[in-house]
Amino acid sequence: MTTNTEVAGTSGSLDTSDVGVYSQRLTLALLMLLAGAVLIFTVGFAQGSGGVFHNATHDTRHAVTFPCH
Repeated sequence: MTTNTEVAGTSGSLDTSDVGVYSQRLTLALLMLLAGAVLIFTVGFAQGSGGVFHNATHDTRHAVTFPCH
């Protein structure tokens, strides 16, 4: 005689709702990574506009060891 025991929530396969959540999280993570990269490079290479943007971020650049000169 064999007994099959299944713990609730551990079916071993992904439901379509799980795949949808995974896909949404992956999309969100990639968009956040892209937004972060754009922000870092925008701040990092901002030299124009009279130096206002450069001066506002100058100390932060040096704090994170990002060269600006």
